[in-house]
Amino acid sequence: MKDMPLDEQPREKALKYGFSSLSDAELLAILLRTGTKELNVKELALEILKEMNNLNGLQNSRISKLSSIKGVGKVKAITILAALELGKRFNKENNFKALKIRETKDVYNAYKDELENDVQEKFMAVFLNNQNIVLASKILFVGVSNQSLIEPKIIFKEAMLYNATRLIVIHNHPSGNPSPSKEDYLVTDQIMEAGNLLNIRLIDHLIIGKEKYFSFYDYIKGGVVHE
Repeated sequence: MKDMPLDEQPREKALKYGFSSLSDAELLAILLRTGTKELNVKELALEILKEMNNLNGLQNSRISKLSSIKGVGKVKAITILAALELGKRFNKENNFKALKIRETKDVYNAYKDELENDVQEKFMAVFLNNQNIVLASKILFVGVSNQSLIEPKIIFKEAMLYNATRLIVIHNHPSGNPSPSKEDYLVTDQIMEAGNLLNIRLIDHLIIGKEKYFSFYDYIKGGVVHE
């Protein structure tokens, strides 16, 4: 980072004051390591955050889109996205320890950050014991706008690996509208029927939109979309 004065270099600042003292751009600059002929590394980091609409957009970016920004390239793009994925996994591991589901909002709050802003439709299964304590969660299907791609046998194979007795499934609607489609109703029925045969109870199917969600459990109880 020779293109910046020593006292402004993020690494030096981190050594002196700690990583918490760094801005988003400065943390990103450490991952980038170098800038371009036109921009120093911090300016490049700011340009990336602007192009990606800050960290949320950056987190959900694809390698091809990020690497197309001048001064980034594939190696830097992979480094950035790998660091973001590592942070996401750390948060998931620490936030979900001994998580007990008491109501549908608990599920939404626990998993919304992972799915709410994603540009791809993803289908996740959450595996629980008889006390509704989360044993594990896993994204099983990606790009599932066609719900026929969801295979209940894969879901329940995973459930049995964790000795789960209860199951919650979640998927996102990148459009932001969580209202269920006809296919969403059909796949819910299929999973419920398969679970009944295996004695693994489907207790809810959540659809996550933009800052709101739909719960099949709550729908049966009289609710519809939750803001």
